[in-house]
Amino acid sequence: MANARVRQAVRSTMPGLAAWWLWMPLLAALVWVVKHFLFGGFGQQDQSYVLLIERQFFPHGGPWDAAPLFWFWLAVGLVGTAVAVWFATDEAGSDFTEWWPRLAMAVVVLAVIGSLVRAGTGLWDNDKDAGRFYARSTVLDVPAGGAATPRSVLPVTEHSRPGDGTRCDLVGTSDVPACVKTAPMPDFDFEARTASYAAANKALTDSTGLTSGIHLLDHSLHYLPGTGTGTGTGTGTGGQAGGGVWTAVLDGSGEQPMEGVAVWDGNTNSVASCAFHGDHAFGRAFGGTGAVSLRNLLAERFPDLVYSDQDIWGYCDGPDVRTAQPVIVISVAREQGWKQRTVTAPAGVLVLKGSADGRPDLAYRATVDPGDLPGAVYPASVVRSQIHEVQWLGGRGVKDDRGFGYDHTSSAANATNPGEFLLRSKADGHLYYVTPLVPRDSSSQLVVAFAVLQADRVGDGLNDLHVYVRADDAPSVNLDVLASRMVSYMAQQTSITISVGQGGALQEIIPFGRDTWRGFVDFNGQTQDYIDLSGDATVTPNLVSLKDRITPPGGQPQPQPQPQPQPSGTPAPTAPASPAAPAAGCGGDPAQLTDRQLADCIAEWSRTLQGRLPAQPPAGG
Repeated sequence: MANARVRQAVRSTMPGLAAWWLWMPLLAALVWVVKHFLFGGFGQQDQSYVLLIERQFFPHGGPWDAAPLFWFWLAVGLVGTAVAVWFATDEAGSDFTEWWPRLAMAVVVLAVIGSLVRAGTGLWDNDKDAGRFYARSTVLDVPAGGAATPRSVLPVTEHSRPGDGTRCDLVGTSDVPACVKTAPMPDFDFEARTASYAAANKALTDSTGLTSGIHLLDHSLHYLPGTGTGTGTGTGTGGQAGGGVWTAVLDGSGEQPMEGVAVWDGNTNSVASCAFHGDHAFGRAFGGTGAVSLRNLLAERFPDLVYSDQDIWGYCDGPDVRTAQPVIVISVAREQGWKQRTVTAPAGVLVLKGSADGRPDLAYRATVDPGDLPGAVYPASVVRSQIHEVQWLGGRGVKDDRGFGYDHTSSAANATNPGEFLLRSKADGHLYYVTPLVPRDSSSQLVVAFAVLQADRVGDGLNDLHVYVRADDAPSVNLDVLASRMVSYMAQQTSITISVGQGGALQEIIPFGRDTWRGFVDFNGQTQDYIDLSGDATVTPNLVSLKDRITPPGGQPQPQPQPQPQPSGTPAPTAPASPAAPAAGCGGDPAQLTDRQLADCIAEWSRTLQGRLPAQPPAGG
């Protein structure tokens, strides 16, 4: 009779217990069915939901090494099971003096405790696990000379042991592996740019796009080093052979497809574009809706690949940019399971081209070798993650208690573009992401390290991030001080006082060469001059004036001689470079000029007048 009551109690409890366990999985499955079938043409809906489930519950695709949220859900379900066991015991007329309810309750309680422990450890180590993943491909390069180990890296080197002597001379002893190499930063001899990011954005935004509904895709503005005329890439616009160019994607919106790729050569200040048309038509756009949405198409075709808009760029493939084939490149990543979480790792590139019927030609390349494409193939978004996670190389205590790590500069001059500068090394011809770093959790703006990562190769996991730490006795470099020196030198040579930062004239300061920096002077959104300075102030500054004006696609820039930079070490010039020639039409009736033309003419007249003022003698030293 007792056994019958027990069986009846169990049968009456099972429906409620099943509902308790199944309502959340069934709801999750129902949401997936709605997104997958009812919104099947909206690939982003399906992709984002699947990635969310993997990220929050099953990083490895199942309950093994599940995320903390899964273990919390399991603990809640087990608590409900304990309540069901108590209810069944009461319904059967039994008490907990019998063996079966005690055994059932003990098993459930132990399972609850185990689930909460797994959830707790997962949450505690969640951020550290990300550091562990990226630390495997991070090398701290410390100079061999100098008085002592740089103070910015002491928290790691103080607790280390000898390494293999090949890749790592020292290995950190914390639970996050650190690799320290005794080696100075090589002389990469980076090629310098001739225009700032802000000026390129202004030039390409104002002078491109021939169709309504076309705009520059946010964050797709990229600098392609060494891709000017004469390199065979077809991205030149008439500038110096082998010079770099700025490119941006001319994206559509709504039902308007993408137009093409805009190109600006900073040397000659001429703007051109290559368009999707004819045999290279392209019927989609990142900003498109419905059947024109490129993002939905990419999510449907490649559901396991993710990307950031800053990893989208384009170029014109052909000898003449105006007749070349537009090519869109997306440096993609993949979210993969690591410990009890997911991490983002590079996964190759997507190469997008047009076709005769307008259907995008999509090609996935898991591996890209240097020289295969003219720009970065390694995602800049992943580089930022790698730099951010350097703070974990000394473990949690060093990170929290001593503030170890490095950060991007907050200098006003570089507020728009603080790092991940894509530069080509003259020494080996490779492309690198270069980022000046300041101490983390500090008010100091001294550049104490450079993060350098090869950008033209992807395919075998993370590329090594080298953090080249500067010696304490090296000449100090402070971007705010550099900006002040540049403003002062500009005033001495031209009698023009410029401001710094967003809305100012000095827009960006980037490194190139050995301890050499270039600042760009923008007027009316156009780079008119650049100034080269050495960090230690031992080389005479170099002021170069760019004379050409921006012309729209199809327009012809006025012929101008190429700027002649002043060789390093020569006496400073006593007069400014010749001012830019006035815009065509400046001598005519001002009433016939547009607002933009009138503003340009006023700026040119002002520069001409300033150039006629008596030059001040250069400062001593």
